[in-house]
Amino acid sequence: MKKTLFPILFLIILSCVRVEAVKVTEDINVAYNMAMEAYTRQEYKEASDLFIYVFKNTEDNSIKSRSLFYLGEIYRTFGKYGSSLLSYSMADFYGLDCSENIKEIAPNADIKSLEKSVEYAPIDLKPYLLYIAARKYQKEGNERKSNELFAKIIAEYPNTVYARQAQYLEKAKGEYRVGVLLPLTGSYSDIGESVKRGIEIGSKDKFIPIYTDTKGSPLVSYKEASRLIKNEKVNGIIGPLLSLNSFAVACLTDYLGIPLVSPTATQELIDSIGDRTYIINRSLYMQANAMAYYATNELGLESFSILYPLTEYGETLQKNFRDAVSKFGGQIVSQVAYKEGDPDFKDELTLINESSSDALYIPALTPDIPLIAPQLKYFKIKSQILGANGWESDEIFHQIEESYLNGVVITGQPHNPTEDFKERFKFVYRSDPDRYACLGYDAANLLDIILQNPNKRISRSDINFSAGSLEGEEFYDSVPLYIINNGEFRSIK
Repeated sequence: MKKTLFPILFLIILSCVRVEAVKVTEDINVAYNMAMEAYTRQEYKEASDLFIYVFKNTEDNSIKSRSLFYLGEIYRTFGKYGSSLLSYSMADFYGLDCSENIKEIAPNADIKSLEKSVEYAPIDLKPYLLYIAARKYQKEGNERKSNELFAKIIAEYPNTVYARQAQYLEKAKGEYRVGVLLPLTGSYSDIGESVKRGIEIGSKDKFIPIYTDTKGSPLVSYKEASRLIKNEKVNGIIGPLLSLNSFAVACLTDYLGIPLVSPTATQELIDSIGDRTYIINRSLYMQANAMAYYATNELGLESFSILYPLTEYGETLQKNFRDAVSKFGGQIVSQVAYKEGDPDFKDELTLINESSSDALYIPALTPDIPLIAPQLKYFKIKSQILGANGWESDEIFHQIEESYLNGVVITGQPHNPTEDFKERFKFVYRSDPDRYACLGYDAANLLDIILQNPNKRISRSDINFSAGSLEGEEFYDSVPLYIINNGEFRSIK
């Protein structure tokens, strides 16, 4: 009875509606349809009144859950994230799967709503909500409450990743507050989560991270950076992940004198915006230089063609490879661009064939490889094929014959986590850190050094990176190289 009575009162109070004043038919299905019609017309006040009326007066859990779900959507629309979270959690409790909605909205909810929602959330999300609440208490400096929640997670959910995170971060302190801009939902959320894990490990006892979801949007990134600086009074920013987003935010942080470290942005112009702006993902520069050096000095190749996609990834590698080949004494004889996802390479490969180059460099991403590789054989390309890390995917072998790929020389992503980092990461997440986690860890360590030395321009001698680099050129010899042979990536060095 307690679980039913409290949410009714809670929703009524938070929505500031007068349920008793709603004049509707006693037929709940009709009332629900009226609520949906009002919701569709975006008449949210009327819709919320009706949904609450339906929830209060029906015994049908299916109707209850749907009404609560749409209340969650309405509250979310108006930025009432705590009420939205509780509505989604209760909708899930009554039978409608709202796990994704709960995960998305929880980081924006207030602490009380997080703790209350634990009663109704699915079992696998209860420790997640408690963990977010504990981190928010940490952010506020309320060590007693954060430790209480960490202890609760450890005691009641001992076999979860959140229990291990709680053990790792329990009683963690930080002198600074740092805003973290990551895409925690949307198409880049996997990368965002991986970077977040690295930051969680790297930030312990250095600073308190305050995470916000950019959804991969430049506009959201800028708005959230402004909010973090103005309202949360953060001392620095980590993120965003994408170059375009980072460029926009870096202009703001440089103007306000706030240090920024982007873990994954690749545009080298970004850190020229100001002395307190850093990018550490020099992977593309390093890969291009490593391949150019190996091709000219180890393979003895002299002339090169480049076939590259019209994307930031492809154009960055093309430019850096072109410059590196010239630096190492080689010659670029042709450069041909193509539109990402284009299935027909007849015109491009005909031009390349006419150049008769020793090697063809193709810095394509994984989805393009199964389209390109068979056509190299069809158009009788005799040049040595060179590639970047986009070729390093087992998915390709499931889509085309292995023979199309034999002999291709590629670069991999450079990362070399320290044993200490790997041990701490594995304790919490039960796996080794990938490159994105390493970049998150490096970004956390770099920003800590920046905050500790506000008047110093940091150089590579001040930090040991696991995947990042401040300059890149001196480190390209650490890039792994592979040759593809019979469905395997065999290490060259």
